Amino acid sequence: MKKSCWFLLSVLLGVGFLGQDEAAFAEQKEIKAMAPWEGDGFAFPIGDDKVYMVAVYSGIMFAENSQGALHAGSIVCPATVEADLKAMTKSGKGHCIITNAEGDRVFAEFSCTGDMEGCRGPFTITSGTGKFTGITGEGEMISQMQSRQLLIVEGFESARQHGEGIASWPRITYSIPDQS
Repeated sequence: MKKSCWFLLSVLLGVGFLGQDEAAFAEQKEIKAMAPWEGDGFAFPIGDDKVYMVAVYSGIMFAENSQGALHAGSIVCPATVEADLKAMTKSGKGHCIITNAEGDRVFAEFSCTGDMEGCRGPFTITSGTGKFTGITGEGEMISQMQSRQLLIVEGFESARQHGEGIASWPRITYSIPDQS
């Protein structure tokens, strides 16, 4: 073969090998979502004017325009919250499980800071099952909650709390790899 043919063959093979490292995605999207939800938990005093809460929040998550694989699903988020009653601030973190009608799941984690009625912070999609296998993504989560019922538990210095509110994600970007 001539030198020019070897050069052309080398270039074509090199381009072919470079292209194999790029991941193929079945879906890449940016969505806006919201979820009306309820929460139940227990709050414990952990110091002067400080409270630690363990709670579970649940509801239905809807994506605006009902587009994409992550367009709707039930959402459950176990979380912990630490509040400073003197400063009227709180911070929290937790995990969310979003399940579609077929039972496929998306797993995410979040953290947030804010006042006594709401908090906001990063939301990271870490993995999934079924058609969400390999999903990754991120965005911001904003949660607003109003306590509707407070029950003191005798002998434990804790309070059981039930609240209602809304979580919103002004922008979530996600990628689902091609499964083929």
